[in-house]
Amino acid sequence: MSEPVTIFHVITSLNLGGAETMMCQLLEHTDRSRFTPVVVSLRPASALAPRIEKAGITVHSLDMNSPLALFSGLAKLRQLMRQYQPALVQTWMYHADLLGAMAANSLSPRPPVVWNIQHGTMDPRSTKLLSLWLCRLLAPVSRLWPDKIVVCSRAAIATHAELGYAREKMIHIPNGADVERFKPDAVARLEMRKELGLPKDARVIGMAGRNNPQKDYPNFFAAIREFQKTDQSTHFIACGSGVTLHGAQLSALHAQCPKPELVHLIGPRQDMPRVYTAFDVATLSSAYGEGLPVTLCEAIACGLPGVVTDVGDSADVIGNCGQVVPPRDASALARAWRSVLDSTPDEMAALKQAARERAVRNYALTTITERYEALYNEILKPRPIPQPAALKPCLLA
Repeated sequence: MSEPVTIFHVITSLNLGGAETMMCQLLEHTDRSRFTPVVVSLRPASALAPRIEKAGITVHSLDMNSPLALFSGLAKLRQLMRQYQPALVQTWMYHADLLGAMAANSLSPRPPVVWNIQHGTMDPRSTKLLSLWLCRLLAPVSRLWPDKIVVCSRAAIATHAELGYAREKMIHIPNGADVERFKPDAVARLEMRKELGLPKDARVIGMAGRNNPQKDYPNFFAAIREFQKTDQSTHFIACGSGVTLHGAQLSALHAQCPKPELVHLIGPRQDMPRVYTAFDVATLSSAYGEGLPVTLCEAIACGLPGVVTDVGDSADVIGNCGQVVPPRDASALARAWRSVLDSTPDEMAALKQAARERAVRNYALTTITERYEALYNEILKPRPIPQPAALKPCLLA
């Protein structure tokens, strides 16, 4: 058996975000008899670093806290690549796509580079200027540097092809969820509700997403205010980085709810398989930018119907297991919540079963990992050495 080859994963950060979580799950399921992953985070090590290290994977952090650290960070990345001599470099998100490809180009021989794109759209009103600039800068570069570009959603393929990215290099591999970790669990449901102080028979709508303009928490709270005009018994849970009452924005939005005591902001969680079990319906109020949200894959794996805004591939994930509404339409979001919650017990049971089956069929992480590994194998497969054309015999007159 041949020795496993080194795959160098370069990512912008290790925060609790969708791209970071997807990479972490991919690493945990990688066939270590064939591949040895190494992770480099451009920014300081954060929430997911211990989980990756627990899987026996080396993590390096370049501690790039500002654009001023660009050149020193690039030098460190080049040094690490020379040290490990990776067979392939897999980058995640725009900053890492740029720096990872630049560093790989300094090696001889140069390893193949695979970019990973997670953004569906880039809203100039809310997206950081540096991210917008990088997104557009990488369009012409995409024809030169990466060997392949993995894109997590069909919406992102269309968006980036329109921006000038090399469409012929794009491969659609959706995000997914570990359907063995994320699954219905009646015992965890009761435990989680007790922990959060919720009645065991309460109706609960839950959202997992960091406090970021992309997730549109103002729309989420506006929909809660609309919903609570006629329903003041349903509980709401929101979790993610920055989703607490400590910040002025969410604290003010929370206070404006007719029944704020029914709205629970529980911050970032490392036990999401348990948290989802406390929900009856999963929701996502995003305004823009989604590719294929990992949180929705996890939610349907837990057997939850969804109510989502029509951003990125969210509608594809939910399918016939919930409802899809326009972004930034709080009234439509509230009506959809009410419609799904008002399903009969038999209808709700059918929705939950369909959600679980959809996750296992379309988004099981084992299948997604196999697709990444098949791509790596295809890229690393030895190419036949061109042979000179046979010389035709020369006929003498």
